[in-house]
Amino acid sequence: MMTPKEFQRQFKRLLMSRVDGMDWEDKLARVRQYLRQLEARQSPEEESAELSPSLELIPFEPGKRPVDEALYPGHGCSERVGCINTSGDPAELGDEVWLLYRLRDLYAFVAPFERPFEVTLSAWFLPASPGDGEPCPVPGILDLPLSPQIVSTSSYPVPMLEPAPWNSFHQTVYVATIAPAKQLMPHPPGEETGGGYHWLDLPASFRERIPDGADPFTFASLFRQQLRVEIRLSEAGRTVCSESTDVEIFDTGRFGSLYTRLLDRLVKADTEVQQRALGIDELHVGYHPWFPVLTIGMDKALLYLRAIHQDLEQHRRNLPDPRWLLRVGLYLELLTCLGIFEAVKHEYPDMLSPEEREAFEEGVSFAPIRAALDVAAWRQVWDLRHIAPRAAGFFAAGPVSLTNLMRKQKATLAFLHTHHADLQRAIELAGPNLWNAQETWHRVFRDAERAVLKNSALAFPELAHLDPRWREFALWHQRGDVRLFGLSLMPEALTALFGDQDGIFPAACRQYRKSMNDVARWASERQLMDYTGDECIPRNASLLEAYMEKNAPLLAALQRRDGYGAAQSIDLDEPSQAPREASAEDLVTLLRRTPVFKPLLDRELRKLATKARRVEYGPLDRIVLQGQRDSSMFLVASGAVEVLVRHPDGQDSTVAALEKGAVFGEFALLTGEERTATVRAVDEVVLYEITKEALQPIIEARPQLVIELSLLMASRQAHLRDAAERYIEAEEKVRSLAGRIRRFVLG
Repeated sequence: MMTPKEFQRQFKRLLMSRVDGMDWEDKLARVRQYLRQLEARQSPEEESAELSPSLELIPFEPGKRPVDEALYPGHGCSERVGCINTSGDPAELGDEVWLLYRLRDLYAFVAPFERPFEVTLSAWFLPASPGDGEPCPVPGILDLPLSPQIVSTSSYPVPMLEPAPWNSFHQTVYVATIAPAKQLMPHPPGEETGGGYHWLDLPASFRERIPDGADPFTFASLFRQQLRVEIRLSEAGRTVCSESTDVEIFDTGRFGSLYTRLLDRLVKADTEVQQRALGIDELHVGYHPWFPVLTIGMDKALLYLRAIHQDLEQHRRNLPDPRWLLRVGLYLELLTCLGIFEAVKHEYPDMLSPEEREAFEEGVSFAPIRAALDVAAWRQVWDLRHIAPRAAGFFAAGPVSLTNLMRKQKATLAFLHTHHADLQRAIELAGPNLWNAQETWHRVFRDAERAVLKNSALAFPELAHLDPRWREFALWHQRGDVRLFGLSLMPEALTALFGDQDGIFPAACRQYRKSMNDVARWASERQLMDYTGDECIPRNASLLEAYMEKNAPLLAALQRRDGYGAAQSIDLDEPSQAPREASAEDLVTLLRRTPVFKPLLDRELRKLATKARRVEYGPLDRIVLQGQRDSSMFLVASGAVEVLVRHPDGQDSTVAALEKGAVFGEFALLTGEERTATVRAVDEVVLYEITKEALQPIIEARPQLVIELSLLMASRQAHLRDAAERYIEAEEKVRSLAGRIRRFVLG
């Protein structure tokens, strides 16, 4: 039997052994962590080989992507949404869904014990509602063996996988994948390739719920499927441990298909009817009053869908949570288009096929949509579809009158009013988003601006009949601006037509911003959305306002935030490249200049630098939210952030501004308690996120660092508390003074 002295000698020899990637502090930290684990066990003396293995699926975190695991171990997350594109190239039907997972206490199954085991993946289509049948197994994805693979570091930032051994489970995050186009779609009829199974392999009860096609993503399924995915560790057919998660799969190739029907069937057919009534030989559909709002709306949807595809396929960060926008966009399309189809079905009964109408009128999944339709409102909007007849003189605009622009404006405003009422109901159906809806709203709004500016010639063919200078006035004039765009005299007919109101571009963008802000305010009052500040979309979130105010730096920053290049243009179309990662030496220098990290030695700073995650935020992006629970602190590498506190009356006030070298979030880092303030970017900002796991080894080796952080934390908390108290005191003084004035003046 080993003596205590021999045990100590061997333990020391083990600690002094060279271990790749570990220094003395790493070894001490690992030993301390292991001792804590042993102390927490009921039988601390049990051998590792006797421990029960466990499996942990790493959940999705807004703003993070699976590829983060390559450079920043512990920062990667699973995806909870995927897409296919049934209208595109069959070879490029969509992305892969990556699910990250850990295996713990697998000692009995690896060297030297090497008991046989298997890790498998299974998936089920979930019913549209709990009472609409049982989960349906996906053919070919039941107990599908998984090989060990991880996020590749060598290919970063391109998301790729590489093999890894099970033996390294204690320090490895593994990746399981689902390819929706290859595994969730059936083979095309009569073929054995291009999909994962035969349509008839699915149970008849499942197929009967989809009368309008032979795949799970048709109109009858709302172009989506909810998937239950399970990863299981088993031994000799016996389940040792397992964990499951839900993933939502959308057919983005069919997104917009209902809007397309409105243009290609309804508006086109109605244009032909009006053409005959007006006695015009040829009338382009672009003159129809509904054409601009549909064309611009469809292009806006294509722009944000491109951003979502980049997020899912390339692991970019255009949107914090792509799933919520996919849900809202899908429900909005269904509510708007089905509302219009119902409003015009007596004149145009074939907007839905018989099979689609059966699904719409009888399907369980359509029940909440049927209940939310406002057919009467859409009928009123449809009554504003009439084209202005041809006119003579100045008002001649080809086959129509120039006054058709005013009819388009009136129809567009009415359409948006009803469309955004549908948006309110779409948010209710999609579910609440209290953490990143504001950033999503900013992106959708700017994509709407891009669509307005991009489609002016197509949406307003009447303008082609104007003098170019008058055309500029019609497009860009701002209310109250007396500039005449180089003209010595503006035609009286033109000023009479437009009056002193915004031109087409500013009117459309500002009305859209107002309407989206109204929806956000409505949703906030019902706890469906939340935003910081007086408006969800302030003026400085607008591309058009930055352009018209000649604020080139802001314009470029907003473009970069949305994944476009840095050119100071509002019609930029090419996506930007991935940002360059700062070198470890750059970060060490920054950490060394940060007062809170001055006690650290150079080797400790270098270690911290390797574990800090670099993140970029655009103007007005929120980094942490008051009331949120997490355990990270942030170091400002460039740019500036502002700290805001929400008061009991719901108002947000700025209490501090932080610039390069400042830190925030230290209270949440050390205690795990909820955030006491919201921090958002003033302009473009680069931060380094430092987690509890990154600091833990250093704090254990140098406990005095806790004191330094505690002092800084206490000072910051006192400052925020004082600012909040000053705000409340000022509000009380205002109310008191108002009461005195009211009593004195009014008696």
